[in-house]
Amino acid sequence: MYALLMMKIYADEILSGRTTFDARRLPTEKRGRIAIADSSTFRVYGTAVLKDVREITYGEFVRWHQIGPFRDTPIAPFWEGRTCYAYDLEDVRRLPVPVQLPKKDDKSMWVEVPDRIERNLFSQTTLI
Repeated sequence: MYALLMMKIYADEILSGRTTFDARRLPTEKRGRIAIADSSTFRVYGTAVLKDVREITYGEFVRWHQIGPFRDTPIAPFWEGRTCYAYDLEDVRRLPVPVQLPKKDDKSMWVEVPDRIERNLFSQTTLI
């Protein structure tokens, strides 16, 4: 299992059901159950099934990111006119107790979840 790292404000949008996808600049080949983790703390707050990846416009990418304190913030103008991607998510489940991942030094948006932590996530999500 892999964890998709994102700012907590965006994780909350997904985990609360206000959106059913994550907007990214690059596609991914990953599919199946993923963990949703805060990129600053490496805490997992929930899981979801990454069902599909589809192309979206730059405008859709910007609108997805302009929430809360970022409502009036210009987003990545150097990507204007380029294709962006929506990671379509389903079966989203918020964890009752967040789980800490080991921190990594690289800047990757994906982190492999160790087996012992994956078991913890599984046990929490099956109790929900």
